[in-house]
Amino acid sequence: MNFHLRDADTTLRLFLTTFLVVMTMGYAVGLFFVEHQTSFTSAGVQEQFVGNETTEIAPEARYAKSANEMFVFMHNHILSLTLVFFIVGGMFYFSSIVSDKVKRFLIVEPIVAIITTFGGIALVRYLSPYFSWLVIVSGASLFICYGIMVLLMLKELWLSQPEL
Repeated sequence: MNFHLRDADTTLRLFLTTFLVVMTMGYAVGLFFVEHQTSFTSAGVQEQFVGNETTEIAPEARYAKSANEMFVFMHNHILSLTLVFFIVGGMFYFSSIVSDKVKRFLIVEPIVAIITTFGGIALVRYLSPYFSWLVIVSGASLFICYGIMVLLMLKELWLSQPEL
């Protein structure tokens, strides 16, 4: 028997929907924080990890992250985001709304993007601030894949007819 989200009973649909909504709220809070810290700009990413020189334009002094700060930051984010995308990707696996090829991409790409995002952050801090573009592109990929998976799952849960 192949289970698909569209075949879920009402209780499971409500449970999965509630989970996705709350997970998305948490993800959104994280994105608002990233925007607050970096303005989603290359210069903002560089300043966050490499530091800045306090000027009239940069009213808040930011210092380069220490090795300890980088380890804690990377450890917490890599583990938590991997779990988020494991759960969301695992749920999306049961979607029947897209082809297997698209499903495979949407499930695997965020895990790869976690590596490039946080690897990029380490490269920004220790090698060159120019890697901030890698962080922005791979972070955008995380967000886009997450959004597509959640929207498609909600569509299938509530707008698709069960298979007979």
